[in-house]
This record gives sequence, structure tokens and C-alpha cells, in this order.
Amino acid sequence: MTDAPSGRRSELLLGVVAIVLIAATMRLPVAALSPLAGRIDADIPLSALALGALGTAPPIAFALAGVLAPRLARRLQLEPTLLLAMLAMIAGHLVRAAAVDFAMLLAGTLVLLLGAGFGNVLLPAAVKKVTPNRIGTMTAVYAMIMSIGAAVPPLVAVPLAELADWRLSLAIWAAFVAIALVPWVALAAREVRAHRRRRAAVAADGMPGAEPTRPRRAALLRSPTLWGIGIPFTISSISAYAGFALLPPMLREIAGVGEAEAGALLALLGFLGLPLAAIGPVLAARLRTPTPLLVASTALFATAYAGLLLGPEAATLLWMIALGLGYITFPMCLALFALRTRTPAMASTVSGAVQTVGYAIAALAPLLLGALRDSTGSWSPAIAVLLVLSFANLIAVPLLGRRGLVDDELGR
Repeated sequence: MTDAPSGRRSELLLGVVAIVLIAATMRLPVAALSPLAGRIDADIPLSALALGALGTAPPIAFALAGVLAPRLARRLQLEPTLLLAMLAMIAGHLVRAAAVDFAMLLAGTLVLLLGAGFGNVLLPAAVKKVTPNRIGTMTAVYAMIMSIGAAVPPLVAVPLAELADWRLSLAIWAAFVAIALVPWVALAAREVRAHRRRRAAVAADGMPGAEPTRPRRAALLRSPTLWGIGIPFTISSISAYAGFALLPPMLREIAGVGEAEAGALLALLGFLGLPLAAIGPVLAARLRTPTPLLVASTALFATAYAGLLLGPEAATLLWMIALGLGYITFPMCLALFALRTRTPAMASTVSGAVQTVGYAIAALAPLLLGALRDSTGSWSPAIAVLLVLSFANLIAVPLLGRRGLVDDELGR
């Protein structure tokens, strides 16, 4: 009898380590390539169109993962699906490191990002399964690790390339994913054995097994809670991807900052993600409703965009800090995927549905806002659009104030 608690502790530890390690790899695909663009261009010509394609690849791949990941997880179970995602990430790192032309570079990047997107969608379900009573804390931990994973590659990409070449700098991340793979092999093997035992028990009873069913997309749209999560997730994603793509040239034009200063201000947004990742999920779990977080995010985004619109040179640093802090709704939504569902399967379904739509819209935002700038000759209309969109967060206040669960709203 004394072995049971010890066994449960070891399973818990294995699950926590596995979540932390995969989280450390999920932002490497986004952050490792761009610092090497100049070096890659010497071997593989990268036009502005090619760089634009690489820049829009992450939200497109993440949106596609939102469609595919929950379906594959229902068929193969959660842990084996995440294991396959990590194998795809390893293959993607190696393919783009070995690329001989842009098509191969783009293909490797898409495979790599698709694997990372599976992690985006399924990690909330893994958190709910491994630590159902510590969802806020565990989500905060893995969100912080993801932020660190996004910050490290830009710092070491060029020094690694100087040791050999850009191919080594890209390929080395496959080794990190391989290390993170180890606990998932054990978890996947255990889950496969458990699934077989469940099926054997059902067969022995002579009763047909109840296969998990997924709610139809139309049924999901009837859930106020899903809309309440989806709206701030989409607003945050639009602001983030528009910022990554457009902020440096925007700041150089409207605020008169230099190229290096614009890059530093953009990096500031990434560093602000660390404290937000630490407190956002915890507050989402402890607050009765996320209304304070939604109101705060709206006020911060509105302050940032109004400042950039009316006085970009007056307090540029302040506007960037407000913008960075406004992203607190992103880690909040990561926690709500698990907090506002009853089962890991429903958590992955809601996560997939929200991320599909959110990232698909975010992929279009930089293109549309850039086109608006080119057609008007000014950044003011684009900034005004972002200012208006920031108030959409308030639509989610009554939707999430109901404290509803998606499962209950769908009658499941």
C-alpha cells in the first residue's frame, strides 16, 4: 500500500517534467530563423516576398494545428499525439538546416511550426490531465518557459553561426527537442498500454465501447464561454503578430527612432511576456471572473495605440510598455482552456477551435494593416484600427462573467 502514493508522485513528476520540456521547445521555430536571414540569403536568396512568407507561416501553421490536433488526439490519445508532434519538430529543424533552396526551407519551417502548433493546442489538455488541481500554476510555469524559449534563440543564433555556419545554428535545436522527447516516449507508451487495457475490459464485458465524440463546430458556436475566450485570444494574437511584423518600420517612421532602438523596443515586448506568463494564469484561476484582466488589457492596449496615434514621440517607451502589458490576456486564455472545461478532451477541442480562428485572423492582420498603410501613405489609419479593436475585449466581459463551462453549455 505504501507504494501507491510513491507511484502517483513519480507519475506526477514525469508529467510535469514532460510539460516543462516540451514548452521549452515550442517557440524555438519562431525565434531561431529571423536573426540569420542575412547569412541564409548568401546561400538561399530571400526576397521580401520570401521573408513575408516565412513571417506569416507561424500563425497559418498554428491555425492548421488547431484543426488537426484535437482530431488526431482523439484517435491516437493525447500523449502519443504530442510525441508525434515532437518528432515532426525534430524533422523540421533538420530539414530547414539542410535546405538547398527556399522551397525546402519553407517546407521544413512549416513542418516544424505545425509540430509546435500541436503543442500549443494540446498542452492545456495535458495540464488538465496531469495537474487538474493546479491548472493556473502549471499554466504559468509552462507559459514562462515558452517565453524563455522565445528569448534565447535570438541571443545565441549568430554566435552559433559564427562557430560554423547558419546550418549548425538551425540544426542544433533538434538536439534540444530530442532531449525533451524522452519523457514523452514513456508517457505515450504508458497511455497506449492503458488504452489497450480499457478496450480489453470493454470487450470482456461484451458491451460496445463508448468512443469519445467531438462536438460539431456549429455546436461550439453556441457556447458563450468559447466566444468569451476566443475574442481576447484573437485580439491579443492580432496585436502580437501585427507588432512583430510592423512595429519596427512603424516606430522609425512615426517616432523617429533608429533601427537599433526600434529593435530594442520590440525585444522589450518579449521580455514583458515573462512576468505576464507568471501572473496571468494564476489570476485567471483565482479570480471569480477574468473581468479585471480583460478591462486592464483593454485600457493598456488603448493607451498604447492612442499614444502612438496622438503623440508617438512624446513617450515611446511608455507606449511600448503599455502594449506589452496588454498581452496579459494571452496567458489568461491558455489557462481558461482548461479552467472552463470539464475534461482534457474538451479542453483540447476548445483550444483547437479558438486557436484555429484566432491565428487565422492574426495571419491576415499584418498584410491588411500593411496594405492600409501603403494605400493611405500613413500609419495613422492602421493604428486607429488597432485602437478600435482593443475595445472588443470588453465584449468578453459578460460572456465570461457567467462562470460557465463549455461542456455544460453544450449539454455534454
